[in-house]
Order: sequence, then C-alpha cells, then structure tokens
Amino acid sequence: MKLLLLLAGGLLGAAAARAQAPAAPSCLPDSLVRFLDAEMLPAAPAQAQYTRVLVPPAGAGSPVVNRLYFPDGQLYSEVTFAAPDRRVQQGPVRTYYPGGQLRMTYQADDDIIDGYLRTYYPDGQLKRNDLYDHGRLIKGQYFTPDGQPVEPHVPFRQDPAYPGGNAALVSYLQAHLTYPKALTDVGDGQVLVAFTVTARGNVADVRVKSGVSPELDAAALAAVRTLPAFEPGRLDGERTALPMLVPITFKAPGVIKAMRQLGL
Repeated sequence: MKLLLLLAGGLLGAAAARAQAPAAPSCLPDSLVRFLDAEMLPAAPAQAQYTRVLVPPAGAGSPVVNRLYFPDGQLYSEVTFAAPDRRVQQGPVRTYYPGGQLRMTYQADDDIIDGYLRTYYPDGQLKRNDLYDHGRLIKGQYFTPDGQPVEPHVPFRQDPAYPGGNAALVSYLQAHLTYPKALTDVGDGQVLVAFTVTARGNVADVRVKSGVSPELDAAALAAVRTLPAFEPGRLDGERTALPMLVPITFKAPGVIKAMRQLGL
C-alpha cells in the first residue's frame, strides 16, 4: 500500500538536532497567513495555537514553503510544495518540538514518502526508522523511549476508524441522506465531501471537495455533519487530526428520469 501524504496537522517531523526557528514574517499579506487551533482548524488570532505562513516562491516555477509556528514564534513545521498552482508536497518535510528539538524528517516526491522517514522522542532518541520506495514500506523499525525495538511494527499512519467499519459508515450516511425535493432540477451525481476527524474523534471542517449542484452539495454536507465520533487517527502512534474524504452518490428515482426524457 502506498502511503500518501495527507498530513494536514499533527506530526510532520524532524531529525536529531535543534532548530533555529525564525519568527513568522510580519510583512506578508493577510492572504498568506492563517491562524489555527490545537486541532489545526481555522481560529481567530486571539485563540490560535499555531500560525501558518505560506512563503511566496522566489520566482516562476520555484517551490512554495508552508511554515507553521508555535505561539512564541518557534518553528513547528516546514513543508515544501512543488509550486503555487500544484499543491503537492515535493521536497523536504520537517517538524519540531516546542523547545526546538527536531521531531521528524522525510523527503516527499509528488505527495508520497520516498526514502527514509525518521522520527525522534523529545530527548533526541530515535523513535522510528522506516524506509519507503515511493510510498511502499520496504522495512520499518519502531523503538520505545529506552531504545528497545517494538514488534509488530507500528504503522506510521493509522486512519480514523468509524465504529463498525466502512460498511456501517455507508449505512449511516444512507439513512441520514435526504434527497432534495426539487428532483427535476438537481438530478444525479456524486458529491465528494472532505472533512477532518479531530484528535478527539469529532467530525469538523466539513466541506465539498467536488460538487454536483448546490442542492445535492447541501444535502451531502448535512448528512456528513451528523456523523458521530470516530476512533481518532494516529501519526507515529499519537492521536492527531487527520483529513478524510467520503463520496456520496445521488440517483434520482426512475419516474423522475422518465419525466426528464419527456421534457416535463
């Protein structure tokens, strides 16, 4: 299985050294600065736990760097993207503990881990040493704080789990999905809904990734927003907020399709 980089929050990583973290630039336009809460969701500046700064490219075709800062201005993470118009991770990814100790490091190639993924405990002790071949795990090592290997290997990413599994998730959404009344106007199609499962397991930041019509999009969003709590996802063994996608397919009843064919 290829490990895609859907790391919206939580861990990002580092190596065994201390970071000299610059303060977040104060001269950037507001469009390049975002404030986030502890769950990596949008927040007002006064309630923010992190500040995200999108560093503009140096020139045409240059990479874009996305930096997150702790409230005291210390660097939390640094992620390189291919270009402003191609939002995929391409290049080094690193994150740090509040004191500046590097936490994890890896190299991204077209949004996929390629090469070594290493993580560290706050004291600098190696925690994980995984080797990937363009997203495919070749070998993995995971260690306790005192350096003892853990068996079986602990996967780096564990996705949020819905109680009862995917079949139960599909059944729940079907039961809570209301087809719009204006059937002749909205038709069929599939709405792709994105949302975040927080470190507490709650569903948040529900939005349309790919829509069909305002009516169907609204119906899909309403159903997803009613979802009960998930078992939170984990990165490197720690609970963290992770993004998810769910497709919701609408099919108009046969009588409605017949009316459309007759021009009614």
